[in-house]
Amino acid sequence: MRPKNYALVFIIIAVILTAGCLGQETGDKTKTVTVEKTETFTKTITITKTVIVENKSAEAELRENLTRCTEELSLLNATLNQTRENLIELAEKYRECITKGQEGTKENFSQPELLIDGEYYMRLINDLKSAKKSIYVTMFLMKYDSTDSYDHANDLIRALVEAKRRGVSVHVVLENSIDDNEAAYDYLRSNGVDVVFDSPSTTLHTKMVVIDGRIVYIGSHNWSEAALDWNHEVSVRIESREMANALLKYFNEIRRGF
Repeated sequence: MRPKNYALVFIIIAVILTAGCLGQETGDKTKTVTVEKTETFTKTITITKTVIVENKSAEAELRENLTRCTEELSLLNATLNQTRENLIELAEKYRECITKGQEGTKENFSQPELLIDGEYYMRLINDLKSAKKSIYVTMFLMKYDSTDSYDHANDLIRALVEAKRRGVSVHVVLENSIDDNEAAYDYLRSNGVDVVFDSPSTTLHTKMVVIDGRIVYIGSHNWSEAALDWNHEVSVRIESREMANALLKYFNEIRRGF
């Protein structure tokens, strides 16, 4: 080996030994450590689920209770209605009882209403048309003229027939000696009105009307065109059950001929 080569090898060995390549530690020691870190995260998810549980037994009970309540309410309403009707009926009976008691202790009497000339017709025609139960008439002269289109006597006579047709009990007594009464008699009788002539042995000069056992007309007015439109006549209208009852008794006596 050449001397130059020996020198190179020697230098290399010296460098290696100095650097510690043969495992010897020299000076400060530096060590690199790699650490692996693993983190685990746990995520909890809560799910709420509504479950409808059908309780058929409870539903049936509720329906049964509702049905029973409805039936009881209907029964209660019916009972209330019946009670209301009973109270109304009792109140009506009470009023009738009080009225009868007052009639028994105190006369139901109104002040006489004076009817001069044509006032008689105007009041009487309205009362005849409003009659509900009965009409009683005694008349000296009742003249019916079917050919006269404007005759207040015709109006009153026809009002008697109209009252009869709507169910009012109508009764008439006429003076038998007056020929003009025959047309009124025939007209009334042909329309179902109870009409008679009085006894030939007496003269019926009364001009009287009793309506519904309460209203009385009495005076000088005959039922003729002259008396109702031309003559000076005067009568009175009175509301009195006591007087009406007395005059109805008198009417029946006239009808029987005393």
